[in-house]
Amino acid sequence: MQTANRVAFNTVVNYIQLVLSVVIGLVSVRLILAALGKVDYGIYDVVGGVVGLLSFVSSSLSQASMRFISVSLGKNDIEDIRKTFRTCFWLHVWVAIILSVIIEIVGLFLFDGFLDIPDDRIFAAKVIYHCVTATLFLNIVQSPFRALINSHEKFWYTSVIAILNSVLKLLIAIVITYWFVDKLIVYGVLLAMITIIDFVLIAGYVTHFYRNQISYKKTTIREMKEMTGFVGWTLMDVLGSVLNRQGYAILLNRFFGPVTNATFALARQLEGHMYNISASAVGTMKPQVMKSYGAGDQARMFRLSMTAGKFGCALMSIVSIPLIVMMPDVLSLWLKDYPEGTVLFSRLMILACMAEQLTRGLVFANQAVGNIKWFSIIVSAVRVSALPLSWIFLKMGYPSYVAIIVFLICETLGSYSRVIILSKISDFNRNEFYKQVLFRVIPPIIISFIVCGLLYHCLSGWTGLIVSFTVTLFLYSGIVYYFGLTKEEKNTFRGVLNSFVGKMRR
Repeated sequence: MQTANRVAFNTVVNYIQLVLSVVIGLVSVRLILAALGKVDYGIYDVVGGVVGLLSFVSSSLSQASMRFISVSLGKNDIEDIRKTFRTCFWLHVWVAIILSVIIEIVGLFLFDGFLDIPDDRIFAAKVIYHCVTATLFLNIVQSPFRALINSHEKFWYTSVIAILNSVLKLLIAIVITYWFVDKLIVYGVLLAMITIIDFVLIAGYVTHFYRNQISYKKTTIREMKEMTGFVGWTLMDVLGSVLNRQGYAILLNRFFGPVTNATFALARQLEGHMYNISASAVGTMKPQVMKSYGAGDQARMFRLSMTAGKFGCALMSIVSIPLIVMMPDVLSLWLKDYPEGTVLFSRLMILACMAEQLTRGLVFANQAVGNIKWFSIIVSAVRVSALPLSWIFLKMGYPSYVAIIVFLICETLGSYSRVIILSKISDFNRNEFYKQVLFRVIPPIIISFIVCGLLYHCLSGWTGLIVSFTVTLFLYSGIVYYFGLTKEEKNTFRGVLNSFVGKMRR
């Protein structure tokens, strides 16, 4: 399968999975919120957030596995692939064990007045804590298996698992709606069981189809050295994202309690769905960015990394713009009853995600180059600064939404800092980024916001929602295509589209 066709196929598969997962996920969240109530929903978010603070380790290890396994596959050397997988596997196992022990030790002190949780819900919160710890352990251990599947670009299989995951979560939402015992405990245990199913399906697929590329023999410290160095600096970059989102759950809990946690959790749900829209396009381009560097074609690598950010932000904006404008009506249709402040929280979180995605492709380019030290340190420092700054404002008595405004500002500055740093440590031309990305993406976003806002305020009810969304969709798509894409990107887009249509007609 040619590169363009493979990317097109993977993108279509990811979008089918995305649409199904979003629809099922939105229904599930509505049922879960109604079944658990605002307090228990907030408790799950803050307890999960404590463990989630360490999930950045899992993400960093996953990125390292993806990079090193992909390089080994490019060498077409079975022994090298087996050695790389073996090193990845044992590194993940040891990290998973160490983190789990640390989390359980922290848990001994966490519920003794540190978190704002009602006394009668402490036991349920502890059960959730153990379930989330087990989930983190399995997610870390399965990373090398998932990386091998993605390196072979078998995105269809991970998409099938993601759809199954969403369906099972919907079934859980239905079950706890009619459950008469402690619903929060049942919810946490059943979610942990889904993780077990995911692990079996991922590891089973790799063991069956790629058994000659895997090995479980013991590895050495010397073999781990290069990988741990890459992981160490990747941790810094991932930390900026995870620490902000999970740290904010704890910060808001300390100042405002579980109900505000529920507000933040719902906003993160919407932000997560918008992020997935972008990731479904950007993720399929990542292997090509890496391969371009391996082939010695840095010009193509930087061009693809900019295109990835542009496409990701554009695809996200198509849905995000009308969603931000029509947020009150969307939340009413989705949840009926939602915590106060959810509208503003959601709008700010989605705007922050749009700003971050604009330069997301540059992260792939930096990882390919391998000089990730200062890139990771500076970008993460800018993003993580949102937490102490927010703490200062909240300590001074400012309302909760000020913390989310600080989050938006720091995410935007962190995203832009990627451009500056990459231009300093490589041959990346930042002026080319301004010309080909920034000046081509921002104007369509501004114009679409204005038009959608005017339509939304002039019309009402279902008519206003449908007309505003439809007009914004076609207006933004048209502006981006004719003014946002370069000539080469238009030709590539038409070629992929014609290829896909041709396949559909056969």
